[in-house]
Amino acid sequence: MSKAVINEILPDDLRQHRAVKVWERVIARPVAPERIEILKLKNKSAVYRLVGAGRDGSPVIAKRCRRATAPIERMIYEQFLPRLPLPRLEHYGFAEDPCDEFCWLFLQDAGGLEYSPLNPVHRALAARWLGTVQIAALDTTLPAHLPARDAAHYLDLLRATRPRLSEHLTNPALFEADRVTLRNLIGQLDTLENQWPEIADLCADLPHTLVHGDFVIKNVRLLAAPAELALLVMDWECAGWGVPATDLAQFAGRTVSPDLDLYCSIVDGPLGRWPIEAVRRLAECGRFFRLLDDLAWACAWLVFKPYIFLEKPMSYLKAYETRLAKALKQDSWSWEATASSQSIETLSR
Repeated sequence: MSKAVINEILPDDLRQHRAVKVWERVIARPVAPERIEILKLKNKSAVYRLVGAGRDGSPVIAKRCRRATAPIERMIYEQFLPRLPLPRLEHYGFAEDPCDEFCWLFLQDAGGLEYSPLNPVHRALAARWLGTVQIAALDTTLPAHLPARDAAHYLDLLRATRPRLSEHLTNPALFEADRVTLRNLIGQLDTLENQWPEIADLCADLPHTLVHGDFVIKNVRLLAAPAELALLVMDWECAGWGVPATDLAQFAGRTVSPDLDLYCSIVDGPLGRWPIEAVRRLAECGRFFRLLDDLAWACAWLVFKPYIFLEKPMSYLKAYETRLAKALKQDSWSWEATASSQSIETLSR
């Protein structure tokens, strides 16, 4: 998260790359990729495209992820998604990393077309996918294996984030403007907690189901299937079991923003009684839930080190301060805005 870019120099012999070595263990044969593309590189995760490394010469996505979340993703890809009448990414294999903290997932390259929440066809596709997945999840053992994503989880997140912000009010490396941002965020979280009984009451009346947890543009692709477009969804590391508020959030950051009316028509009945007013209110809850996730993520990078290590997380916190202020000002419980009257905020993780 510092200004210095995390970089990786690929070996001259690509077969010596860590992702290739693990992939060779999975398929039990030598691999000579044409090239390796670095799709994501962070301190605790990495995603590579191994071009030409598949069994049929197709590209393979190699994802190095934390041991804490890898089993969840593996279970979704291996055990749940294959049961559904939906196109899905193929899961090619799983392996432990020599470093005990990490594991590897090997997946089909999604390819496809970019998703746009401004396109009503795309939003309708997302609504059908989400409703189908959530209904199918009810008849599974997923609740026993997934972390909670109910209102109580997000209240705990709020209460854990606030002292983290308070701790850095005395950080000598921060500027006064940064401290103002932290103080504003602390006050906003106080306001949100005072409002929490309404959120908890709404969520208490709704059935729980599978929650993707990071249903944003970068995690979906469009597949040109023979009959019509299909949605491919990836990155299940934030998945949980609870109210699907965060997946329904509308135009908050770079959310997928599924068509709420169509979604309501699909889940009303199989998921209980879901009038459109309740779905819209739940989507507004999702706006707050996403912001709490974002704040907790950014706070994790706050350190008592020179400002070069603080500049990036503070830039995110300032953006989240603006979003949270806007969300708190509007009348969340009488939300009637339509997709055409809203705009996408471009900043995301």
